Amino acid sequence: MERNILTDKEVSILHNTMSSTGIFVTCGFESPNIMVTHFGAVGKMWGRQIFVLPIRSNKYSYQIVNNTKQFALNVPAHDMRTEISLCDTISGFKCNKFETLGLHPKRARAIKSYVLGECGLIVECKLIASIPPDTIIKHDELNMSSRPHTLFVGEPVSVYSLKK
Repeated sequence: MERNILTDKEVSILHNTMSSTGIFVTCGFESPNIMVTHFGAVGKMWGRQIFVLPIRSNKYSYQIVNNTKQFALNVPAHDMRTEISLCDTISGFKCNKFETLGLHPKRARAIKSYVLGECGLIVECKLIASIPPDTIIKHDELNMSSRPHTLFVGEPVSVYSLKK
């Protein structure tokens, strides 16, 4: 069943998976990419459910999300720690991560991107805001960061589970 709102159970799954192993983020269509995030926030803002995705500006996914204004969250349906670890160490600038990692892209349902066939919970998001790091209140720890993150605020437009 496809929806545009995450249930409380799905929010819990996202948070737990992000903090334990990480989740895949897919973006792009002509030049698609996969990244892994271990951080993010689900909540409500501006009367909408949102997911806040931090991405450093030196990442290939940053360029894609910044240009396409969309991304998909892909929660593994089984243990994919090996693929997550490898995805964290290779660059989308240098290779096609789908091929390199042996993952199977499927066409996203509501955005112009791909999702991962190996994953269960899929959350397709359209960007509603981006917050550059220099607009965030500066804390001592943020000032010391040599690679600050832009916060991409996405609104879920399609939430579903791939059947396994």
